[in-house]
Amino acid sequence: MAHKAKKKQKIGRPNPFLYLLALLILRPYYRLRYGVRVDNTAVRGLHGPAIVLAPHISNKDHFLVGMALWPRRVTFVLSQHFLTFPVLGWFLRRMHVIGKRMFSADTRTIMQILRAKAEGNIIVLFPEGRLSACGHSLPLADGTATLIQKLGLPVYTVTGNGAYLTFPKWGKYRRRGKILISTSQLFTAEALAAMTLAEVDEKMRTALAHDDEAAMAGVRYRVKDTTAGLDGILRRCPSCGAYGTLVTKRSHIRCTACGLDATLDETYRLHGAPFPTVNAWFDWQQASIDLDKPLTAEVTVEAVNRHGRLDRRAGRGTVTLDRGALTFSGTVFGEARDFSISTAELGGLPVTVAKHFDVYDNNRLLRLYPVEEPRNAILFTCYLDKLHGVTPPALGEGKEATPHVEPKSN
Repeated sequence: MAHKAKKKQKIGRPNPFLYLLALLILRPYYRLRYGVRVDNTAVRGLHGPAIVLAPHISNKDHFLVGMALWPRRVTFVLSQHFLTFPVLGWFLRRMHVIGKRMFSADTRTIMQILRAKAEGNIIVLFPEGRLSACGHSLPLADGTATLIQKLGLPVYTVTGNGAYLTFPKWGKYRRRGKILISTSQLFTAEALAAMTLAEVDEKMRTALAHDDEAAMAGVRYRVKDTTAGLDGILRRCPSCGAYGTLVTKRSHIRCTACGLDATLDETYRLHGAPFPTVNAWFDWQQASIDLDKPLTAEVTVEAVNRHGRLDRRAGRGTVTLDRGALTFSGTVFGEARDFSISTAELGGLPVTVAKHFDVYDNNRLLRLYPVEEPRNAILFTCYLDKLHGVTPPALGEGKEATPHVEPKSN
């Protein structure tokens, strides 16, 4: 029995057949279809145990990191909710991923990471904890520097510039352009041991700062409709100030209230708008939010049921976000549920554009879908980010944007 329990706790590494099959099929496809190029110079000869940190630029980052580290089978730390999907969950369990509850104290995840270290694994972390809606940096999750120093392992970075522009979080279509994956060594174990916690944190933030629009300026990302889905993150007109009046069609974004008509070209430059880029518009929108006006929405609830699967009809209620707290009042699985989470404890609100935003209540994931206008889900994220002082990166606080450079192909 003791032997079985010990075996059950083992993290292990991805199923070699599935891992090999996935990368053998997808690596050439991504190279040809999306212009992926990899410079893996810094990780040649890498072996575990080690840590790899990556900025979260797109929803394909796990695969892009896998390409950079090929043929090593690595241990990914990712959001627990992915394991609740039937097919994807089956695959991820065979990849031996470590699930994590986002923006929630999770000692179980820490213990699994320590176990993976003991097994000699290469552990991949995305320290921002969520995917940006507009392709630039978000703050690193609390405790990241402490964890990195506690692990005391060599630390590397993998960055996929162009991934957001290829797979925009808000976009209804994928683009064809260029993704340049670069690698670097951030810390040796010896250097890490000699640094203060503040020094570790500062170096990580600088190394992981990213802005896809700046990094890949001038590169064309070809698609039939450049603005399809953009009204899922741009909710306020910069010309008249109205909310919810923007519509997109055939590479245009228009305001039905004042007649503003702007286009987005294939290099992600806006024409006819008071901003040159999507990021600039989005950042203005966030900065213009009035924190003294709480956000309220009637929502439907999706939650994990007793079978371990996400149930889209789990409940219904009303959610309010103000300076002090996010509160919910309604029902979940037929039972009355009322809770309040202090904004000081709420690190961020992960969002699926034009659908829902996520919170954890007593470590239970709740996906909240605004009933009247699902596209307003992004405003709850923007409100909390403004409250917490989340601002666009200064590219490493003073580091100037440099033209993209073709890496050496591995």
